[in-house]
Amino acid sequence: MRKIALVAFLLASIGVHAAEDTRGNKIYQLLEAQGIQATFDEQMRLREEHSKRSVQIMIDETVKRLKPNASFKKKFNEAAEELFASLQPPWTVDEVTTIWANIYGNKFSDEELDQLVAFYTSPVARKETVAGRASLMEFSQYLANQYEPYQRRAIRQYAEKMQSLGKECRCKK
Repeated sequence: MRKIALVAFLLASIGVHAAEDTRGNKIYQLLEAQGIQATFDEQMRLREEHSKRSVQIMIDETVKRLKPNASFKKKFNEAAEELFASLQPPWTVDEVTTIWANIYGNKFSDEELDQLVAFYTSPVARKETVAGRASLMEFSQYLANQYEPYQRRAIRQYAEKMQSLGKECRCKK
């Protein structure tokens, strides 16, 4: 009797696992049709570019204010590279997509997932997905360009304040 119960339990578990696998496939099929992973990839790339620009602006302002010799310019650049490296997120696009799939996918029943996959694989939804991604990239670039003068001004003001504080402090190591 115990063996029969164990076999029944194992078969039921395999059935549940297969259903979860099918559900997971549906979720990933939906995310692929929606262009989610490509969007996450683009967002991470844009964030990386923004971080590089920010760090470079900080270095440019520091060098302009302090006028270091070549040796210290090199050290400032190395420090900036270390800062940039430390600002990189600890996760990959695949990991972000998996997290999103778990959170997002749990909001829908299997039947709803089927309906969403059917919609997002239709011609009009494919066109909307492409247009939405292209518009998002254009929009993000527009905002980044509009933000840059504010960012430069804030970093310049920070560098001036740090230079002033350094003179006032007369700190020595």
